[in-house]
Amino acid sequence: MRIDHLVWYNADLAVGRRHFAAALDAEPMYGGAHPGEGTANAVLSLGPETYLEILGRDVAQGDASLAPEVAALQGPGLYHWAVGSSDLAALSRRAAAAGLKSGDLVPGGRVKPDGKRLDWLCWGLDGHGFGALVPFFIDWRGSEHPALAAPRGGRVAGFEVHTPQRDQLQAIFDILDIDIPVIAAAAPQVVATLESGKGQMTLTSFTPLPRGYVI
Repeated sequence: MRIDHLVWYNADLAVGRRHFAAALDAEPMYGGAHPGEGTANAVLSLGPETYLEILGRDVAQGDASLAPEVAALQGPGLYHWAVGSSDLAALSRRAAAAGLKSGDLVPGGRVKPDGKRLDWLCWGLDGHGFGALVPFFIDWRGSEHPALAAPRGGRVAGFEVHTPQRDQLQAIFDILDIDIPVIAAAAPQVVATLESGKGQMTLTSFTPLPRGYVI
């Protein structure tokens, strides 16, 4: 199991890029727009197969195409996170056999500003009730991993999830082989610590917690 990427949302993408350029070892690289979704991103590598995605509104598309949850987000914060996997079909079968509600395997793709194409396959759970504490899973289907093309900004020094329902969430993580600390706490939250030559910075999820990436 590895964290594939963290998604940090800031409505103003330029402000988000400047924030991480000042705090980490490199300036985030513009990654392109998400057609029909009203957003665009910039990316920073956090390792060979891990990266930070800074997500913001795409002024060229306007706000009409934004998902209601994205449009309602106030301030910056961790929006969701992804785990890398090369066999999503097997993972889906395992989840279903354990009684979890498995979502569909959903393909996607787009052309980056440099003309290279990204293709991916995503999968996630439905109806678990833990929102963005539970990641979605992604297989890049032979595309160049975004972390390889992005400038290196630092690394993930720590990652944990907090929840009042520790045992129930830990059971889901065990089924999916997610080796992430689950901490008993009064409020749900995702906490990531990034480390670079400039020191450490802590990223936390929005309050209230988003519903997570819905496949």
